[in-house]
Amino acid sequence: MARQCASEEERTTLLSRIRVIAYGNPQPQLTPELVTMIMQMDPRDMDSLAPETARDGLEIIRKLMGECAFVDKLGAAWSPVGAVPKVVIADVMMGNVTLPMKDKYDVLLFLWWFGSAASFTRGYAPLKHGGRADGYAAECEATFADEERRAGRSFGDIARDMWTRDTRVPGDIIKLAGLPPYFQWEDVPQVYWHPILYPCLVVGAEVVAAGDGFLMPTIEELEPEALEDLKDWVCPRPVLCLGPQLPPALLSEDTADAADVLAKLEVNYLASAADHANDDADGEGKNLRGPVDPAIAFLDKALVEHGPNSALYISFGSIFFPPETHVKILFETLLALEKPMPFVMALSVGSLPEEWIAPLVVSGRGIVVPWAPQQAMLSHPGLGWMLTHCGGGGTFESLSSGVPVIAWPFAADQPQHALWVSQVLDTGFDLLQVRTGAPGLPAMRGDLAAGGTQIAGTEAAVRDELAGVLLAAQGKEGARKRESAKRVRQVILNAVRKGGSAERALGELEFIL
Repeated sequence: MARQCASEEERTTLLSRIRVIAYGNPQPQLTPELVTMIMQMDPRDMDSLAPETARDGLEIIRKLMGECAFVDKLGAAWSPVGAVPKVVIADVMMGNVTLPMKDKYDVLLFLWWFGSAASFTRGYAPLKHGGRADGYAAECEATFADEERRAGRSFGDIARDMWTRDTRVPGDIIKLAGLPPYFQWEDVPQVYWHPILYPCLVVGAEVVAAGDGFLMPTIEELEPEALEDLKDWVCPRPVLCLGPQLPPALLSEDTADAADVLAKLEVNYLASAADHANDDADGEGKNLRGPVDPAIAFLDKALVEHGPNSALYISFGSIFFPPETHVKILFETLLALEKPMPFVMALSVGSLPEEWIAPLVVSGRGIVVPWAPQQAMLSHPGLGWMLTHCGGGGTFESLSSGVPVIAWPFAADQPQHALWVSQVLDTGFDLLQVRTGAPGLPAMRGDLAAGGTQIAGTEAAVRDELAGVLLAAQGKEGARKRESAKRVRQVILNAVRKGGSAERALGELEFIL
């Protein structure tokens, strides 16, 4: 939270007024046996928030509303502040807390979405607007009740199949305002299903129906059609586009200064100093700023040796990761480029064979780290591209930084973001041949008269596409997309400034509150 403050004065006056209350219990470690058990569960028996965590949350809310003192899960004692909450801002995943709370107490419920307006519509709008949740549970139940349609499948199998290919969608084509049409299976570009997705849709839709207003990280000027459509289906409830909720440094005109400021805020310098204790010989890991995170040090070196915008940052977030064979092909393709594209991969999920990482170290072209200060990376003048799964956070951070992307989406809001940045904003490429989620089914790209782009499903096709995209990123097409990214960044900067659309929306929220 300190990173969100523009000054030391704000940190002093604002942070002291924010109470972070711990509740719930840590999630159990996911063993293979536990994963197998979860995947076999009936999704109707699952909650998006663990029941015991929800109970803890409701008990704390009861005490807050009753102005009672209490002790939280970390042992911190909290006293009444002389007022009770009148407004709750929550996400759609907390239905077993927010719905009972709104039913019992006189509060306004504002829902914060983490992605684009189009992705919110895809998740929760009525079917005629391109939504997914509308009637999803009823259709799953009807299919399960009909022996012929059930065809021996469990309810979980039906929920999974409907998630990928809803039988109610005409022609299998999704039409979302502000995005080109696409085949519905393109929303699951990688093999991905978890039973918790069912309550996320079903209970999430109930939360959306109960919400009094909606807060978005997007910008009106970037999604005019999608926002007009969204406002139409949630009317008369307000939709406020507050813009990306990012540190002021990330929205600075001086990106070099922003990288420095963000690095100091994001990086654990003690750990960095230990990591680079033996780097005195070549100077890597040290500069005028003092000890530097390994990823930032790598970008510093790339800037000196290969120039501005030369490096690639690879991050798939903390949940998703591609098949190992595709990662191996990515590494080999990067190392084979005639013009070097030095790269940093943040590997927060799993591990990679040492024999894959060794050639990167030897070549000096790449490093793999368990974590990287993403916002500082995106502001670094040495960084040229981000290869990303296109989650909401990374999408808006890259757009706010003016960094073009190579999209490798998996599920949820990611495919809509990939389509948006590649086909509408022209700030990135969307990888197609890496898709594994719908074997044999095409993408609605290229020659539509011929059925679109066929997904070959071969390693050779993946290799050819990666090589082509990386070369394009280094050429004229990449330069065009970089200019588009800079223009989008300027739109965001204008929106969050005084008098801009996001700043005005924040004023509207303040008035409502």
